[in-house]
Amino acid sequence: MKIDSVLILAAGRGTRLKQYTDNLPKSLLPLGDTNILRNLIAQSQKYFAGAKIYVNASYLAEKIINEITNFPINTRPFIIWERNPLGPAFTVTHHCNESGGNVLVLHGDNYFSDLTYSKFANSINQKIQDVSILLCHKRYLDCARSIISEEKGIVKSISEIVVSDLPKNSNDSNHRELVWSSSGVLVIKSNSLLNFIPDKGEGLSPNVINHIARNEDIHLEKCTEARISIDSEKSYFEAIEIHKTSQKLFNRPF
Repeated sequence: MKIDSVLILAAGRGTRLKQYTDNLPKSLLPLGDTNILRNLIAQSQKYFAGAKIYVNASYLAEKIINEITNFPINTRPFIIWERNPLGPAFTVTHHCNESGGNVLVLHGDNYFSDLTYSKFANSINQKIQDVSILLCHKRYLDCARSIISEEKGIVKSISEIVVSDLPKNSNDSNHRELVWSSSGVLVIKSNSLLNFIPDKGEGLSPNVINHIARNEDIHLEKCTEARISIDSEKSYFEAIEIHKTSQKLFNRPF
């Protein structure tokens, strides 16, 4: 299937990494020879050649804009600058409905090794029909932020995990149950959100995903390689180490 545009959500403040993000957007945190945003852009340009790339910015947006201006003009991503952040659901819905094509949405705090990105990108590109797709990985229940209900590879619904609601007894076997959880990558098929009205500040999960699941198939794509949501100092350091040691499958132009 053809991906018409890639939308990278990079508007958040990164409050859980406050010691690093007081003066720098989380998406610009360094990863050795690159940063989180550059890594996602380079991978997207490699595996979805021809797709327009958009970066949603709000917090310290000027720094993201300055970063984007360093790209060659013929491969420079477009900026969606929200002076007041509207929330991922609004941003994604508006972009999908305005663009009218198939949109790959990436959370801007995600780190993927080249192998991880290539696997799910090739799977998307090889699909014959245009479909919506949710990239998922397995996590222990006490570590998951969401739970995917699926049947024969089709996502039926997604629900959010509230950590405080989980049992406190670490010996509880259900506590260590493996569940499918969202990996922060969503392909939205053309016209899937025409009848969706988001609330200001709303995230993609659960309402956007559940809206699509109620009206059409969302295929579950399995993520089995290195993927990290950089939302803590520990996860940030882990991403740096993986990027340092993982095989680079292509030469970055910058």
